[in-house]
Amino acid sequence: MLRRSDKLSIIDHTTFQNIQNDGAQTAPRMLAQSSKYKNKHKKDELQGTLFDFLVKSRKTQKQNKARKLKRPRLTITKPLYWPRRKGKTRINPRKKVTRLKKLICSYRRLKKQKMSTVEIPDYEEELREKLECLLLDTEDPSTQEEQKLPTKEEHLADQVHPIHSRRFRSYCDNCTRPQLKQLTTQLLKDVNRFQKRAYVKNEIKARAHPRFVLGIREALARLRIKKVKLLILATDCEICPGEHGLDETIDGLKELCQQQTVPYCFSLVRRELSYALQKRAQISCVAILDYDGANATFNDLLRELEDAKEEYKRLTAV
Repeated sequence: MLRRSDKLSIIDHTTFQNIQNDGAQTAPRMLAQSSKYKNKHKKDELQGTLFDFLVKSRKTQKQNKARKLKRPRLTITKPLYWPRRKGKTRINPRKKVTRLKKLICSYRRLKKQKMSTVEIPDYEEELREKLECLLLDTEDPSTQEEQKLPTKEEHLADQVHPIHSRRFRSYCDNCTRPQLKQLTTQLLKDVNRFQKRAYVKNEIKARAHPRFVLGIREALARLRIKKVKLLILATDCEICPGEHGLDETIDGLKELCQQQTVPYCFSLVRRELSYALQKRAQISCVAILDYDGANATFNDLLRELEDAKEEYKRLTAV
């Protein structure tokens, strides 16, 4: 056997085996041959596994589209660029109360005090007592047959027509038909849906051009600038007589509508108006400013309103 190197004669067999064992331990390991994981296993403690080469499948275009469609579309949020309110900011802000609301509250308190302090006897019993006192003074039997006891209904017959009641006050000018109620509710729902859609698209433009306004004060302001197309008033507003009271305010609204040839109707009570517009508080007045998109319902409502007014005139004329 030929020996090409002289190292074998110097190193014995055991030393040669030890050198081979040390070389096998310090031999370089096979790293992951991938551009994505080439710098991942630099440390000796970390070892490459098959999970390093596992690639997650990307979602298809249809799956991404379906995930986007699941998100809620109608989300009304205030933008960040909405202007802040100018003026002073109080720690305990005072609630502004209009003159009409003050009058209504004062009338409620007066009515409550009268009901609690004064015990009003029955109407017929009071009349009987007065009549007996008069008969005792006169002591004329002929007058007893002539005088009759008037009933409560006869006493109130001259004041209010029998067609009117607490839910259908005397200021109403038309009858409340089922078809008229249905058309009014449908028109209010459509206009409310259009306004909500406009708020979602652009809140600033929607605030500048509203479809309808709520309340007597807002309706009166829009009537003065001739922007109202239809006025819907509740049939069961509270009784509030006197100067600048609720009854006088409703009469003023009717006069303005007649001057500007604006149609107004009495078809729903306050609770039904709030239910149609999805509001919690009771609504006494709704002024429609723009009915574009519900023209057919609006025209049907006007035709039904004319028939209801004629029926009201026929019933009250008798």
